[in-house]
Amino acid sequence: MFPTRSFFTPLFFGYLLLIGMIFGLGFLWVSHEVKQRVWHLTESFQEHLLDVARIEFQRVWPNIEKQQIEQYWQYYTETPGVRLTVIDVEGRVLGDTEFSAVNMEPHTPLDRPEILAAMDGKRGTDVRYSRTMNIEYRYLAAPIIKEDRVVAVVRIAFPATLFHENQRIVFGGVLFGFVLMLLATVFFMPLLLHWLWYKPLRLLNNEVRRIADGNLEPLPSIDGSLEIVQLSQSLESIRRTASKQIETITRQREGLQVILRHLPDAIFAINRSAEVIYFNAAAKKLFRIESTADYPFIQEIVRNAAIVGWYLQCRKTPSTPSIERKEIDLFGHKHFLELEFVATGAATNEDVAFLLIVSDLTKSVQANKMKTDFVANASHELRTPLAAIRAALDNISDDVLDDRETLEKIIQIVNRHVSRFDALIEDLLALNSVEDETQAARLEETCVEEQRFWIEELFHKRINEKRLAFSVVSDFGDVPFRVDNKRLSLILQNLIDNAVKFTPSGGQIVLDIKQQGVFLVIECRDTGIGIAADEQRRVFERFYQGDSSKTGDGRLRGTGLGLAIVKHAVERLNGSISLESRLAQGSIFTVRIPVDFI
Repeated sequence: MFPTRSFFTPLFFGYLLLIGMIFGLGFLWVSHEVKQRVWHLTESFQEHLLDVARIEFQRVWPNIEKQQIEQYWQYYTETPGVRLTVIDVEGRVLGDTEFSAVNMEPHTPLDRPEILAAMDGKRGTDVRYSRTMNIEYRYLAAPIIKEDRVVAVVRIAFPATLFHENQRIVFGGVLFGFVLMLLATVFFMPLLLHWLWYKPLRLLNNEVRRIADGNLEPLPSIDGSLEIVQLSQSLESIRRTASKQIETITRQREGLQVILRHLPDAIFAINRSAEVIYFNAAAKKLFRIESTADYPFIQEIVRNAAIVGWYLQCRKTPSTPSIERKEIDLFGHKHFLELEFVATGAATNEDVAFLLIVSDLTKSVQANKMKTDFVANASHELRTPLAAIRAALDNISDDVLDDRETLEKIIQIVNRHVSRFDALIEDLLALNSVEDETQAARLEETCVEEQRFWIEELFHKRINEKRLAFSVVSDFGDVPFRVDNKRLSLILQNLIDNAVKFTPSGGQIVLDIKQQGVFLVIECRDTGIGIAADEQRRVFERFYQGDSSKTGDGRLRGTGLGLAIVKHAVERLNGSISLESRLAQGSIFTVRIPVDFI
C-alpha cells in the first residue's frame, strides 16, 4: 500500500532541518567571531584615542588644565560615557572629563593596576567597577614622558556596556542577516528542490508505474543530476530487459498455444482449486464444448461419469502419474480413450497443478481392426480361388486328358479363378493407389464424350449379355475440364461395374454427368435389386459384398473392393459420395468432385 505522504514533504523538511542546522552552527561561529572582532576593534579604538591624547598632552606638558582636557576630548570624541583622566606621579588628578579634579580623591596606583603599570613606563589596563560613576569601566593608561622620565599618566575609561552594546548591535545585524538568508532559503528551496529532485523523481515514478501497468514503451529523456540520469538509464535498462523477457515469454507462450491447439489429444489444465484454466481445440471438439461456455470445473465440461470418476480417484494420489485405457460412450458413439493424469506440483492457485490428457484412439483401434479384417478377408478371397484351382488340377488324370469335354471344363474353372485372382490383384493395387495420400493429383484435360467412349467399350459385352439399357447423359456436352483422370476412371468404372452386377437382365442403368458451379456431379442410377437400409452404411467397407444369389448370376461375384475404391478415390479428389437405395427398386450413387472447367 502506498503511503499518503508525498516524498516532497520529508525531502523539504529534511533539507530545511539540514540547512537550519548549518545556519545555526554558522550563526554561532560567526556571532562568536564577530563579537571577538568587535571587542578587539573597540579595544583598538580605545588604544588609538589614548595614543592621540598622550602625544598631545606630552607636547603641552605641564600646561594642562581641565578646560583643555574637556576641549580636547570634545574635539576627538563624542562617545557618551567615555572618560579622559590625567594623573600626576603623586596620584593627584590633574583633570577629568566627567568630574572636577579638585573634588576627586587621589588615584593611588596600589588599587589601580593600570596606573601602576603606566608609572613604570608601560601601558596598563584593567576592568573594574567605578565607585565614582557607579558603572563598570575598562581602563587603559599610558605614561606621559618628559626628559626620559614619567611625569604623569593619561587614562581613558570606556564603559564596559559600550563593548557589550557594540557586540549586541553587531550580533543583531548578523542575526538579521542569517534570518533573511534562512527565509530566502525557505522561499526558494521548494523551487530548487522541485527542479533538482522532486520533478525528475516524480517523472521517474510515473514511468515506473507505467512499466508496472504493462506499458513498456521507451522512457522519455529525463534531465537532472548525475544520480537522476543514472537512475533513469538503469530504469530504461530494466525496461528493455523486461520487454525482451516478456516478448520471449509471449513468443514461447504463443508457440506453446499453437502446439497445444494442434495436438490431437484433448488437454485440460487444472489449478489446485480443481478449476479448469485451459483446454485446447481437441478437447473442445471431442467433448463438444461451446465457444461461449464458462465452465469452471471438469465435471461441467466432460460430463462423463467414467472419466470424472477416474480423474477424482487420481487426485487422491497426485504424486503418482496414471494412465488407463477405457471404452467410453460419448454422445451415442463408442470411443476408445487413453486417459493420462499428471501432477505438476504447482505451489500457487494461479498455476497449472494438474493435467488431464485424453487421447482418442478410436480411429487407431478401428484402423487396426480394419487391417486385421483386411488381412483375414484378403486371405479368404485368395484362398477360395486357389482352392478351386487346386481341386481342378487334382482332378486331372490320364483318363481326363483323353476326355476333351471334361478337360475343357477344368480349364474353364482354372481360367475363371485366375481371372478372379487378376481382378483381386487389380483391385488391391487400385485401392492402395487411392488410399495413398502422398500421391499428388495429376490433372489432365478430358470431357464427357471421352469418358463415354471408354465406358461403353469396356462394358459393351457384359451389358449386351444381360440385355441392359445403358446410357450416358450430360447437360454440358463437350465442354472440357481438368481432373485427375486416373481416379475419375476408377470411380466411373467401379460404379458402373457395381450397377451391372446387381441389375437383373432387362434392367436400366443411367450415368448422368452434370455441372454445378465448380463441381462435377455424377449420378449412377440403376433398376437393380437395391440395398437394404441396414447394409447401406457398410457397402463402402473393404471386402463387403452383397448376396451373390440376388444377382441371378453367381459368376459375377466381385472382390468386395469396388465401392471402397470409389469412396477413397472421391476423398482423394476432395469430393463426397452419397447413396439412395430401396430394395427391388434400384440404387442411386451421387458423387460430387471439384474440377477446373475450361
